[in-house]
Amino acid sequence: MLLAKINPSASVVKQDNPFAQPQTIFADYLMAIARPYIAGSSITNFEVQFGNYSEAVEGGQPSKFEPLTSAQVKLTSDELSSWGTDDSVLLSIIATKLNTSVVSTVVVNINNF
Repeated sequence: MLLAKINPSASVVKQDNPFAQPQTIFADYLMAIARPYIAGSSITNFEVQFGNYSEAVEGGQPSKFEPLTSAQVKLTSDELSSWGTDDSVLLSIIATKLNTSVVSTVVVNINNF
């Protein structure tokens, strides 16, 4: 799986209950998957998850992606024309559409979908 570190980070306002003070949490990473992917389709819908990533600690906890919020992004075949076998290109296209940019990518061996 490929995660993209984004800048600016996505912000999520969380409130545990109606009487609690709302707090803003920031998500520094995004990942995306086509749901469903149909080859040759004129529009492809992507489920995008925003969250935070922690790397594996040697002899300790494994790598973890903690999703905080999600969004649906539709891309046309024209928007996807530069996407080939490099998924970092796809993540950059999605980030641009969401008014952020990819700073770096990281390959992780986790499955959140």
